[in-house]
Amino acid sequence: MLQEVFDLFRSREPIPFVILAFLAIGWMVILERVVILQLVYRVNFKKFNQTLRKMLAAGDLDRARAYCIATSKTGLPLIALKAIETYESDNFRVRAVVSEEALDFMPRIRRRIAQLPALATVAVLLGALAAVNGVWQAFQMADVLEMGLKNFAFTRGLSNALTPLSLSIVSSILLMFPYGLLDSMAARLEGEIEHSLTIILNLLAPELQPVFGQPMAPVTSSVGAISVDSAPMQSAHEAAPVANKGPYEEVSSGERAEPVPDEEEII
Repeated sequence: MLQEVFDLFRSREPIPFVILAFLAIGWMVILERVVILQLVYRVNFKKFNQTLRKMLAAGDLDRARAYCIATSKTGLPLIALKAIETYESDNFRVRAVVSEEALDFMPRIRRRIAQLPALATVAVLLGALAAVNGVWQAFQMADVLEMGLKNFAFTRGLSNALTPLSLSIVSSILLMFPYGLLDSMAARLEGEIEHSLTIILNLLAPELQPVFGQPMAPVTSSVGAISVDSAPMQSAHEAAPVANKGPYEEVSSGERAEPVPDEEEII
């Protein structure tokens, strides 16, 4: 089979060179993603979370900031650094800043990984196209030859037609297998980063607890001999009119300081 592949490249057909170019592009993406995911974006998440948790719980923001800078200048340490800086200036914006930075960084993890299935699919389609072209050439060659040479020419033409298809299938395998590994690496990295960001948010911006106002002092009102305190089962709707009564309604007629003169005394 290798001899047929070498003969295919010697014939200077364009499709095998295009398939080889797609394979080279795919492996450039694979190597670049492996370096980025394993050496640049990945840190020791367990150690980073434990150390940062201790520093933030102790309130040592300067050491936490220096630890993030020393760990890495991108990825999770960069997001943690911006969260700490925002906490020092305006702690109410910590969650907003972490959300913005995470949405900006997360798509970088899977950048160019989705191109690998596309390259593998195009390589297989090009191989199938070359195979169909080779079969048509075998039929045309068999038509112009004598009866004794038709079988040999047709068999030779079919073997040559299947060579680019086999090359494209091998190229697709060499692209799709690393794609599965890169996809699993990216999914694991995303999970680790999301877990670490949750820890940071719980330390710097915990959920706000409901704050209730202090209970108001009971309002008493004397209407005759009955007060509001003496009627515990009275609802708020019934007590509100009593509490809002004016001074003239609260004072009874017998408690006034001066009696009102009648008409004879006035005359």
